[in-house]
Amino acid sequence: MRHTVDHSPLRVLVAPDSFKGSLSAHQVARRIAAGIHQALPDAVVTEAPIADGGEGTAAVVAERLQGDWRTVEVTDANREQRRLPFAVCASASLGQFAIFDVAEIVGLPAATLAPPLRTTRGVGQALRAIAALGHKTIVVGLGGSSTNDGGAGMLAELMIDCSGADGAALDPGLGNLADIAALRRRGDSGWLETITLIGLTDVSSPLTGPLGASHIFGRQKGLDDLAAADRLLGAFGARVTALLGEDFTRDAGAGAAGGLGFAVRAAGGSLQPGARFILDALGLNEPSAQFDWIITGEGRSDGQTLLGKGPAIVAELARGKNTPVSLLSGAVDEDAALFALFDGCFSVQSAPVSLQQAMAHAGPLLQAAAFNLARLFAATRDVPSRGR
Repeated sequence: MRHTVDHSPLRVLVAPDSFKGSLSAHQVARRIAAGIHQALPDAVVTEAPIADGGEGTAAVVAERLQGDWRTVEVTDANREQRRLPFAVCASASLGQFAIFDVAEIVGLPAATLAPPLRTTRGVGQALRAIAALGHKTIVVGLGGSSTNDGGAGMLAELMIDCSGADGAALDPGLGNLADIAALRRRGDSGWLETITLIGLTDVSSPLTGPLGASHIFGRQKGLDDLAAADRLLGAFGARVTALLGEDFTRDAGAGAAGGLGFAVRAAGGSLQPGARFILDALGLNEPSAQFDWIITGEGRSDGQTLLGKGPAIVAELARGKNTPVSLLSGAVDEDAALFALFDGCFSVQSAPVSLQQAMAHAGPLLQAAAFNLARLFAATRDVPSRGR
């Protein structure tokens, strides 16, 4: 019996997140694609840089969908005024929508106030201002935040009044959540029911608990007593639950962005993984989008990757299409669950180097690793490659 050899070019989807502090998702995709083409000149490579709801999400979506950038004025986490960029885009699944990143308002690198003093009120201001411009569908990238207030500031801007034991109004933040004696639903919040609000999460954490906002992400935001912060968010979540008659504290993603995921749900919105939203918007989840191999990656892959980060969502896509998927990241922790998710986990570092050196040379390292990985894949599939 003669076997028919398939001479069709290899179809590769390259869908990485950014290497934070080093390369954008677009740059990562470009370097991986270049390495693949060096090894497999005939390969058809689809570059689909993703973001998982954190910083850069709006830029990735806007570039792929040719969005139009605009700005509104808001209060940032430091309680200072600034212009927030947002993009107006259109997709087959959503129609026209506006999108912005909360990292542009409450981003960790820009935080100067102590954690208890930071506010998320500007996120609510952004939603109000964008809706006032006539946008009925608003998508918010949740991630990269410096705040941990359960979205109290956002909710105070949009729909609730907080008061202390003396009846005086409170502007809520992490530092005074314990002082809230009463919550009241305002009568001027009905407009929230006229919009479709979607929060894009980069994690599946609930609001509180061992995997919640405080315990998993509080340390990197400067919090010392994580248990105390967790209790504060729990008490605030319970008050909002009593007010609304519905509990969103355990929802997957409620703990994203220090609890802004919870606030999105409380305001009538929905949550979904940011990477899945982007893959849907690009049509890569469609049955017609078929590939022979999928590559994803990020700056560092570890246990948090399994909580709904972009590469994990890409791996789910690959499994659904019965397509092999490889992880190519700046660094990869030894984690059995992580290794089980991918058909091979690889780091760009071929020798011991400092973090500074790795970040400074991330582009060439990534391209070289992609070249070698493509040659390995070609060898297992009997695909001709350069160097053989």
